[in-house]
Amino acid sequence: MAFLKRIFSVKYINDIITLSVGTIIAQIIMIVASPLITRLYTPSQFGVYTLLMTIVSVIGPNINGRFDMAIVTSENKKEADILTVTSILFCLIMTVLISIGLILIYIFVPDTFNEIGPWVFILIPIFMLSGLINTLLSYNNKYKQYKLIRSVSVMRSIALSLGQVIFGFLGLGIFGLIISQVISLALGVKKQAKYCLGNFRHLILVRKSEVLGIVKKYKNQPMYSFPANVVNALSYSLTYFCITSMYGVNEVGFYALCQTVLGLPITIICSNVSRVFFRQAGESYRENGSFFSVFKKTILILSVGSIPTFLILFLFSNKLFAFAFGTDWGVAGDYAQIMAPMFAIRFITIPVISSLLIIGKQSIEFGMQITFIIFSLLIYVFAKISGFSIETYLLLTSIMFFINYLIILTVIYRVARGKASMV
Repeated sequence: MAFLKRIFSVKYINDIITLSVGTIIAQIIMIVASPLITRLYTPSQFGVYTLLMTIVSVIGPNINGRFDMAIVTSENKKEADILTVTSILFCLIMTVLISIGLILIYIFVPDTFNEIGPWVFILIPIFMLSGLINTLLSYNNKYKQYKLIRSVSVMRSIALSLGQVIFGFLGLGIFGLIISQVISLALGVKKQAKYCLGNFRHLILVRKSEVLGIVKKYKNQPMYSFPANVVNALSYSLTYFCITSMYGVNEVGFYALCQTVLGLPITIICSNVSRVFFRQAGESYRENGSFFSVFKKTILILSVGSIPTFLILFLFSNKLFAFAFGTDWGVAGDYAQIMAPMFAIRFITIPVISSLLIIGKQSIEFGMQITFIIFSLLIYVFAKISGFSIETYLLLTSIMFFINYLIILTVIYRVARGKASMV
């Protein structure tokens, strides 16, 4: 009992619960709306929407060059302010470059966006909003504004679900899905920025030399953590494009629903555990040169949540999907059954992967993430040549990701023990 009390420390659990309550409410809203939404839109429309959101999932979290992550573990308020300005500037530069790239590709290589069409340009405001939200989230996390993060999460979920339902009834199709996403992102930005704007005077006084100094100090962020995170997101999202290439956009719609449902526990728990873990592990590492105790209790909490949740999904997902979303979507349940074991270990690994960022070993993270994309491409080529069914392709992908996450978890275990144990 004494051991459990140490592991499940009140403060640590309270921080996670404060964040998770909002996420749970947000996801309940989406779960309630999902059966209706899946009946208002076709798998093909979901497929196009998913391809767009897949691009966002690769670039959006990384558009700040990962300088936003450094805000949380910054040494003092002054450094946090400089990192905030640096993060926003990097986002602006990246958005401009990406916009130019999209325009050039659309003009000179139009076949690239056959499935998406001109909808690809909606990505530009989404990237800008994503970069601003990333920075504000880290700023809020730095100053433990978890209730604010919670309320904004609920607000955005209501806006997204309500928008998709209303626009679905109006028969707006893919436009309804996309415009709902933009509106939901824009809502809450002003509320999130309230504390940051209260510090606006200090932010505008940040000098060019200070920004250049912080870029030099945190150069591993854009050099290693940024490409590592892009590669990780790309390897995970590459599956959507592989399915599109081999099996068509209709199957992407089924796979997208599978990923959405399996990703619910990760969305509800992992993102919130990750924020609290990152802040507490960073503090522990600065003070003690190790964050093993924080790592242990985090892994235990995650394991308790992962094993029963994904075991249920593994055993009953095919029936659950057909019942909840309609018989037309039963195929997505079959896909979920195949992918459940991989999601179980992903649930445990994702929140603690920031350990390598804490100790400044982003190069290790980059090396490990490269293996994801290499094996993803190899499986795609092998499946295409061999003419595998989509079920076989997903099974191979699930096994590959499971092994890679297990390796990453082992490396992080060694890292967490302290400087002497680092690989």
